[in-house]
Amino acid sequence: MSPDRATLNFRDGSAYMVLSLAPSAYEDIKFDDNEDGVISFDEFQMRQLQMHQLVLQRVQLKDEKGALPLEGVFIHFEAPHLAGLEPPSIIVLGRFVMREGLIPTEWSIGLWGLKIKNNDIKATVTAQASDGSVTAQQSLVFTPSENSQKLFSEDDHTRTVSVLFGLLFFSSVGLLWVFSRKKFNWFKT
Repeated sequence: MSPDRATLNFRDGSAYMVLSLAPSAYEDIKFDDNEDGVISFDEFQMRQLQMHQLVLQRVQLKDEKGALPLEGVFIHFEAPHLAGLEPPSIIVLGRFVMREGLIPTEWSIGLWGLKIKNNDIKATVTAQASDGSVTAQQSLVFTPSENSQKLFSEDDHTRTVSVLFGLLFFSSVGLLWVFSRKKFNWFKT
């Protein structure tokens, strides 16, 4: 997964996250101990606890009661497939446990490093039914100045409901017109 990408998938009372960032996003951590310009597996492994703590502090999913716990965090280093053409990425997997009856409303990502290029984080949020069918999907872009995004906002919900009511209204009007043009005797046996 290329750096600066994220997914959040809601299913069965949990939200599953995949977050891919360049090592520079972990600005407080110096990975390259021997300063050879390459992050070795050993250098990465020695920083696992620091990265885990930063993710827990700076990546949050919130509902109306506050931040949700992030569990099962797995952090993986992915070396570039084409040396010199793409940066390495650090991939974080984790599961946010949702509170009964509450829906998360905000996702924030507060890991920002050196600007290699336009390091906006492009994210996809998906809600799924228990059978795996997609019930809602949203695209988000996180930036250092907009590092917190609303999830499935009221505006989106209101727009969807308005469209559905509009369709219902126009189909009802159409049916009334059809039935008014024909003489139906509903109770004739």
